[in-house]
Amino acid sequence: MKRILITGKNSYIGTSFEKWLANKPEEYKIEKISVRDESWKQHDFSVYDTVIHLAGIAHVSRDPKMEETYYKVNRDLTIDLAKHAKNQGVKQFMFMSSIIVYGDSTKDRQVIDEDTVPQPRNFYGNSKLQAEKGITPLQDENFNVVIIRPPMIYGKGSKGNYPKLAKAAQKLPVFPDIDNQRSMLHVDNLCEFLRLLIRNNESGLFFPQNKEYIKTSDMVKTISNVHGNEIKLVNIFNPILKPFISKVETINKVFGSFIYDHNLSNYKDNYQIRNFNDSINLTEDNNVNLEVLVMSDNNLDTVGGEQESSKIIINGMKGFFQVGVIQPGEIKNPISGAHFYHLTSYTRIKHLIKHPFSFLSYILKVRKILRNQNPSVVHTQAQVSFFIVALLKKFKLISKDISFIHTERGLYTKYNKIIKQIFHFFLKELDVLVTTTEFNMRYWKNAIQSRGMNLECKVIENTAGELFETYNERFHKINTGSLVIGFAGRYTEWKNWPLAVEICKLLNKELKDKLYVKFAVGCLDEWSKVETKKMFDDLYKVLGNRFEGVINIDLKEMNNFYYELDVFILTSNYNTESFGRTLVEAMSRRTVVLTTDAGGSVEVVGNKDNVCVTSNDFVDRVLDFYKNKKLMEDEKENNHSRVKQKYSLKNNLDKHFNLYNKINYKKNDLYFLNK
Repeated sequence: MKRILITGKNSYIGTSFEKWLANKPEEYKIEKISVRDESWKQHDFSVYDTVIHLAGIAHVSRDPKMEETYYKVNRDLTIDLAKHAKNQGVKQFMFMSSIIVYGDSTKDRQVIDEDTVPQPRNFYGNSKLQAEKGITPLQDENFNVVIIRPPMIYGKGSKGNYPKLAKAAQKLPVFPDIDNQRSMLHVDNLCEFLRLLIRNNESGLFFPQNKEYIKTSDMVKTISNVHGNEIKLVNIFNPILKPFISKVETINKVFGSFIYDHNLSNYKDNYQIRNFNDSINLTEDNNVNLEVLVMSDNNLDTVGGEQESSKIIINGMKGFFQVGVIQPGEIKNPISGAHFYHLTSYTRIKHLIKHPFSFLSYILKVRKILRNQNPSVVHTQAQVSFFIVALLKKFKLISKDISFIHTERGLYTKYNKIIKQIFHFFLKELDVLVTTTEFNMRYWKNAIQSRGMNLECKVIENTAGELFETYNERFHKINTGSLVIGFAGRYTEWKNWPLAVEICKLLNKELKDKLYVKFAVGCLDEWSKVETKKMFDDLYKVLGNRFEGVINIDLKEMNNFYYELDVFILTSNYNTESFGRTLVEAMSRRTVVLTTDAGGSVEVVGNKDNVCVTSNDFVDRVLDFYKNKKLMEDEKENNHSRVKQKYSLKNNLDKHFNLYNKINYKKNDLYFLNK
């Protein structure tokens, strides 16, 4: 495995390259650091095979006050980093210079070849050239120096001149048709080139570019076509513009010519994997290269395990795949880096079903998105979304090439005969069935096998999410002689809140003023809010100020909620929980957890002594812990360790990544170029 360090923590190229190599996790590992201050000098470079230096001032300024800064950052920092890397045993140092060392574009066709001498015309270009001269002498048999002089780099999310031209292409009715040629480099071509240089442990000076020279007006026309603008190219402005190409910087950047000789850019392995048209489509068109589309039955801003799991997947995968999201309701808090699609104002599909025409409209909108976007993977997170996609596949209303994954968060045993029959009918359209526990998977596998279906099945355990990955010792519970118990979840019949109330009342008789009770309830409608408030009033009459009840609090508040508990109790009915996310959240906060025989929750708890049936069973078990402080502390530590080992964020995201990556690997071998 090659270990790579990138300087420039938020650089466009660095971020793009990290995503590129994410498709080969067994071969490359990337870390990024900031070099804005002197702290990088304490960073251990000895563990890396390659350092790619991308940090620097990337724009051209003619302000004389900036000259010293340019040389300090672009020249001096580069030389210092290269020396530090060599002294610590790094094998390869790569420096991203620029075509700008050859000066500026001109109105005439200027071809840079191996005999062309660099002649920078500003201190940006000169600072790059001086950096090259400073690190070249460091080359020896143990330390390879790579200098790359790319032309203009472009791609989705790039900065500089390209996005300005793209914006103009979408708005202008006409654009000057001036005959020029420019070398350019799509970011995917650059990333593949960097990968090859690392793989081959190269040294020397390199000049990567696209296969084709690019005419500015043709590029603008292609961009406008992608966006449906149909811009017209005209030569009426040519007599006015041409005299100013070499004189006015802005005009020169757009219409000047500046190219590398193709022979200069040849390499023994193919890195030019994107042609011009494909590169523009990938850069401009949201319909291209959507790799994973996540579908939720409920708006992600509402309360529920499905919503939290979906957000974890989206946040975790958006750095590696182009991720789209279909959810009901308004898009109030879109996750940066993911593409959200607005279909309806209803926040739950189950509410939408009550309005047949609106529901049909929703299905048709989903179909349109899937046909236009053609994602590699559709991953449904709940039942109705599953039925919608399965229906569309069943009747060939969407591409058969879309891989269909469904995470089933409901227990098989929980469904009635009619729902099971619908599932059996549509499961044939599925490629992968995911459950969150082995317990639930056993029931689904038995049903699948009994019907002779061949379906890939995966268990991907839920996780509490990034917020619960670390434990804040400041909130560690101190034994004060009191006991705090807690209950959390949505207000639904199968959560069996009356059992929770009964446990509280019985414990109150035993512990009296030593008992404190906390409830955190999620309510999706007004009825549930009314019922929850009635339940709170009942408990307040018994416990007074020793009771605290909250409704629809956010995840950060839930985090604080768990920190305050000694014991967390899940009271769901028999075989209704496929997992029990609240248990993992509580366990991560060093809390004792108890559950009914609710299904997957028994597997999550992992201790049969903590599975109870009646309210008296729960009371007896709570008192066992209350009377034996060592037993309680040991159980809390065991729970914390169990979460880290089995229900960590890394475990969940690794399994999702491997699942998606396997499918995208098969469908797009450009991610895995085997040389």
